[in-house]
Amino acid sequence: MHPTQRFPLNVAGDFYVVEGLCIACKAPEHEAPELMAHARAADGVYHCYFRRQPRTEEELQRAVMAVAVGCCGAVRYGGSDPATIQTLTQLGAGGACDIRTAE
Repeated sequence: MHPTQRFPLNVAGDFYVVEGLCIACKAPEHEAPELMAHARAADGVYHCYFRRQPRTEEELQRAVMAVAVGCCGAVRYGGSDPATIQTLTQLGAGGACDIRTAE
């Protein structure tokens, strides 16, 4: 497990944004606008977060792309689905998975 603190506004679930790492690049939100949003953090800086977890296969792919395009490692996958982990690994974002499978 990757030891990270989730931004408090993330909904419970596999996809999340690490507290304090978002640089407000808006690339992940562009990939998954129906799943992600921005809020002003306690320090006054804008921070992205998952407001909803994916419900459909299409939304899952959008969430995966949000993780893959994240530029600073703030957007992560904390689930254990081997197919999702494999897809993220193939996209070069395997390091954003809290659980890793044998590669």
